[in-house]
Amino acid sequence: MCRLFGLVSRDICDAGYWFFDAQTPLKVFSEREMNRGPHNSGWGIAYLEKGKWKIFKEGKLDVKKYNFEIIRKIESKKIFIHLRKASTGSESTRNAHPFEYSGWIFAHNGRMEINKLIPHLNTKFRHLLTSETDSEVFFYLIMQNLEETQDIYISIKDALKVVRKYDYVGLNFILSNKDKTYVYREVNPKSKELFDYYSLHYLVKDDQIIISSDSLDDNNWIKLELRQLITIDSNLELNKINL
Repeated sequence: MCRLFGLVSRDICDAGYWFFDAQTPLKVFSEREMNRGPHNSGWGIAYLEKGKWKIFKEGKLDVKKYNFEIIRKIESKKIFIHLRKASTGSESTRNAHPFEYSGWIFAHNGRMEINKLIPHLNTKFRHLLTSETDSEVFFYLIMQNLEETQDIYISIKDALKVVRKYDYVGLNFILSNKDKTYVYREVNPKSKELFDYYSLHYLVKDDQIIISSDSLDDNNWIKLELRQLITIDSNLELNKINL
């Protein structure tokens, strides 16, 4: 159970306003002091710099105070932030999101049966696992499919089919390479009481599209429907697909 944030822009910009100064900044959903706040198990940020991903992550077990100020210094066309509430794995830096593989980054909010999913990874991807999280396994299921199919939509669909075979709660994620961003929302139909918690919204504003688990101000945020995938390209063209 985590919080997701993303910013996709035509021009170089920063996420400082949305994280620190918005009416309800994303930082509110993490800790104000260590061990206080609902999503303080770890955090991470991924951003594009000269066409390559830069990632900074911290876990509660490894630091006394999170270095959120690093966000104020980052300017990029793509910025993604994840605030973690641990469900699988310790509160260490290695379990913080986002994860990266072959030019793709991934951050997830939800829970799946990790022990049932790992056997679906081939030897190569099992050996690549660096965390204790179900989220990284989910990511590698998509990446494994992508290497086989060369089609990201089929790869996401096939990974979802595998996950749905077993018990799960939320499958919300942000997946991006340097060209396109994919945002998905799904909650197990058996967990109707969690539909509001596992929300995902987007806001089209000026030359930016902002993605957030929660509406951060009084603007016209649009909530993703259940099992809806949105894609955003570098020109901010947005498409919706139901999976």
